[in-house]
Amino acid sequence: MAKRALLALLLLVALPAQAAQELVLGVFAFRPKPVMIERYQPLADYLSTKLGGVRVRLEVLEQSELEEAVATHRIDLVMTNPTHYLLLRVHSSLSGALATVISAQDGSMVSTLGGVIITRAERTDLVRLQDLRGRRIAISGPRFMGGYQAQVFELIQAGVRVPEDVDFLEVGRHDAVVEAVLEGRADVGFVRTGILESLAAEGRLDPARLQVIHRQRLAGYPYAVSTRLYPEWPFVALPHVEGAMVRRISAALLSLEASHPAARAAYIGGFSPPLDYLPVETLARTLRLPPFDAAPPFLWRDVWSRYAAFIVALGVAAGLVVVLFLMVARRNRQLAQSVAALVEAQDTLHHIAYHDALTGLPNRALLADRLRQDMRRARRDGHRIAVAYIDLDGFKAANDTYGHAVGDRLLVEVAGRLREVLRDGDTVARLGGDEFVAVLSGVEPRHHGVAVIERLLAAIAEPVSIDGRTLQVSGSVGVSYFPQDGEIEADQLLRQADHAMYDAKTAGRNCYRIFRPDEAAFDEGVATRREYV
Repeated sequence: MAKRALLALLLLVALPAQAAQELVLGVFAFRPKPVMIERYQPLADYLSTKLGGVRVRLEVLEQSELEEAVATHRIDLVMTNPTHYLLLRVHSSLSGALATVISAQDGSMVSTLGGVIITRAERTDLVRLQDLRGRRIAISGPRFMGGYQAQVFELIQAGVRVPEDVDFLEVGRHDAVVEAVLEGRADVGFVRTGILESLAAEGRLDPARLQVIHRQRLAGYPYAVSTRLYPEWPFVALPHVEGAMVRRISAALLSLEASHPAARAAYIGGFSPPLDYLPVETLARTLRLPPFDAAPPFLWRDVWSRYAAFIVALGVAAGLVVVLFLMVARRNRQLAQSVAALVEAQDTLHHIAYHDALTGLPNRALLADRLRQDMRRARRDGHRIAVAYIDLDGFKAANDTYGHAVGDRLLVEVAGRLREVLRDGDTVARLGGDEFVAVLSGVEPRHHGVAVIERLLAAIAEPVSIDGRTLQVSGSVGVSYFPQDGEIEADQLLRQADHAMYDAKTAGRNCYRIFRPDEAAFDEGVATRREYV
């Protein structure tokens, strides 16, 4: 009896602990909240089932509510549109996306979204983007990517000034935009891709009542679209979520089949590995949207960094004019001196064109050339090479905290360490930001260059002292090998290493993962590609 009583007491203590395991999923309400809850509650239930003992609770929030919830750590997981994700990432130090949504329509699966420009079917005066000048346009709001930003970018490219040439009517929801156009309160409406098809499927819209302006004929794309395409919504875990839990969530998302009830309810085909959100950042910078709405201070260093080649070329051209002028009145010795100066300038220009201005390492162009040469030698001589894609962990935080000057010195120090670790026949290059690539030639089949890669990780992780501050970063390294079965180009080899690097990020950082070309399955929440050597 005493043992049974003790067991019962332990169960009573354990049950509240299990019940306390909860993750809150915040989803941006781009449509009315009841519609969003109906669509995404099955996804939250699916994740709860997959995570076993961890309940995922859904909260559908406006953008301002979502920002407050992230800032106060009231939610753990986020699904929102790509430009809002960029804003949250800057202000709340969000990590990279775990996955990208795959939208589904009539059996077609896509991981991209765009904007749709609509008007009533009987309007024959609205055909081109330029016809929107002077018109009233219904929008959900300026922070909606597919409902405002994508269309505005196209208008600017077509020569329409925004907002000077148009009159915006902000109505708050995509559904309300369609209603405003049909009721004649607006000449034109901006909605994101998939909205028209969803409303038609729900029986709330007769598509024949509307026409699409500047329709894009994209093969295989299932939605009406008026703009170029951008990556779909990201699924993001906040930094305080444990790494092991992040990996389980990622595996659950990527294993969601299009036929699953949760996917059908959300009108999605599941999730793909995270796409590159750089085009979204380019869009936000072009439109000066938050967090890129404030102009940075003007620095001559920035002018030099951007126009160094042009300035040097201009100086060389001016020097050449002077030399030619003096050549008429001076002796042949002066001509020889001018020719020597020109050769030296050409060498300088060649160095600038193929090397990183900050670290002095080879840049992307020189890396591509050397990698192709190494691949040709490997094919000819039967050697093996390894490509290590390196991304610094924690560099952004140091750069934001101490400033770009300290960040630049940190990059220079790390670049020097990488050079010291590698052998004479190897290459290390900087692709930009905090990303580097090392090409290891003559890799031994038995060891795969692992010792060199581990030395690279150790060198990166060594503390750095700058102006009395001790900084420390680490590295996430993805490795791919050549040759492989079948033909492969240099850029594919780099993409493989980049993919493996993201696996290293997911695995907890400060580690390396090796790409296995023939392995793409996931097992018990861990990518088996990470286990291959």
